[in-house]
Amino acid sequence: MPHPIENIMHSTMEELRSMVDVNTIVGTPIIAGEESVLLPISKVSLGFVSGGGEYNMKSSSNSAPIKKAGEALDGMEDRYPFAGTAIAGMSLTPMGFVSMNKGTVKVLPAQFETTLDRAVELVPEALTMLTNLIKKKGSGSNP
Repeated sequence: MPHPIENIMHSTMEELRSMVDVNTIVGTPIIAGEESVLLPISKVSLGFVSGGGEYNMKSSSNSAPIKKAGEALDGMEDRYPFAGTAIAGMSLTPMGFVSMNKGTVKVLPAQFETTLDRAVELVPEALTMLTNLIKKKGSGSNP
């Protein structure tokens, strides 16, 4: 027969499993127009603690256990009454979106940590704009 703490841990893990699935981390796609799709991405953090113990009951008169030799207090041989608990916590943090628009895929963060992060994010877009500008000037000077 499994120990009661195993039952507590199993029940808690089953509840956590039902709360967190793949749609929690990679959300349901959001269709925005004919050729645009946004895919939300989140970070999930879980914490889990469980514990318990078997406690010896003592009589108030002589501090000896109430349990007599050969009998069990909770119906199981050689076990004292059990007390235990489990606690779980979950944090869901939006991290950003994957944007797919007309064949172009971009990662759009939910929040920028610093100005440098925003500048690094804009580098590919700035290079594309600069390349297009150079191509236009090159083609415009040659009739």
